Amino acid sequence: MKAKCAICGKEEEITKLNKSYKKLLANPNAVHVCEICSLKLSNQASRQNDILKKK
Repeated sequence: MKAKCAICGKEEEITKLNKSYKKLLANPNAVHVCEICSLKLSNQASRQNDILKKK
């Protein structure tokens, strides 16, 4: 099954090992975020939290 990342638009093959597989199987219109974008967002959020905690 192929899915397109909602953030970067990269198309990737989704296998049974991917954590989005069950969600996309149940609902093919569900939003998919690729691993790279997911890590970037997580990193940005933790940096933002660190900045807010220092204030």
